[in-house]
Amino acid sequence: METTMKCVKYLLFTFNLLFALSGLILIIAGGVIQGIYAEYLDFLGDQFFNTPILLIVVGCITFCVTFFGCCGAIKENHCMTLTFSVLLAVIFVIELGAGIAAYLLKSEVRQIIEVNMEKGLTNYESRGHEGVTKTWNIVQHELECCGAQEYKDWINTTFSVKTYSVPDSCCFSDVQGCGEGILRISEDQASKIIHVNGCLDKLEHLISSNVEVIGGIGIAIAFLQFIGLIFACCLAKNLKKEYETV
Repeated sequence: METTMKCVKYLLFTFNLLFALSGLILIIAGGVIQGIYAEYLDFLGDQFFNTPILLIVVGCITFCVTFFGCCGAIKENHCMTLTFSVLLAVIFVIELGAGIAAYLLKSEVRQIIEVNMEKGLTNYESRGHEGVTKTWNIVQHELECCGAQEYKDWINTTFSVKTYSVPDSCCFSDVQGCGEGILRISEDQASKIIHVNGCLDKLEHLISSNVEVIGGIGIAIAFLQFIGLIFACCLAKNLKKEYETV
C-alpha cells in the first residue's frame, strides 16, 4: 500500500510539471493566435477574438493550480490534494468545452467572414470605418488578394463608383495610385498590375487552420489533465484513509 502511495504521489508530481508546461503552452498559443486575429478583427466575430483570450486565462489558471498539486503531493496533504482535484476538474471541463466549441466554430468561419467582408467593401474609406479600411489593406497586402470573391467586387462600392479603382493594397507594387482605373481595363491587363483573386478563400483557410490548432490543443491538454485528475483523486482518497486510521 505504501509503495502504491509513493508511486501515485510521484506520478502526480510528474503530471504537475506537465500541467505547468501545458499552462505555458496555452498562454503562448493564445497570445500568438490573438496576435493573428487582431489584424482581421473587423472580418471576424467576437467569438474568434474571445477564444484566444480564454486560452490565455485558462493557461494562467492551470499554471497557478499546479502549486496545489505539487504541494499536496510532496507534503501528502489531503486538503490541498482535494482542492487541486476540484480545480483540475473545472479546468478539464472548460478546456474540453473550448476544444469542442472550436471545432464546431470551424463550420461557421466562411459565412462569418463573407458577411463581414461584404459590409467592409461598402464601408471602405468611409468616415467612422477606419478600422475596416485598415483591415482590408492588411488582408489584401499580406494574403496577396483583392476583394472578397475577386477584384471586381470593388465595382459597385462607394470607393470605386467614380474612379473605377481598387485599393492600392491590391497591387503587386507599393506605388501610390497603382490601383486607379483598374476596373476600366480587361482582366488580363489587370492581372499584370494587381492580384485578381479574392481574399475570402485565403482568409478562411488561415482562420480555419488556427481554429483546428485551438481545438487540438484544448482537447489534448484536457485529456492529459483527466489522467492527472484520476491520480489526484486516488491520492486524496488514500490520504483521507490514512488520516482516519490515525
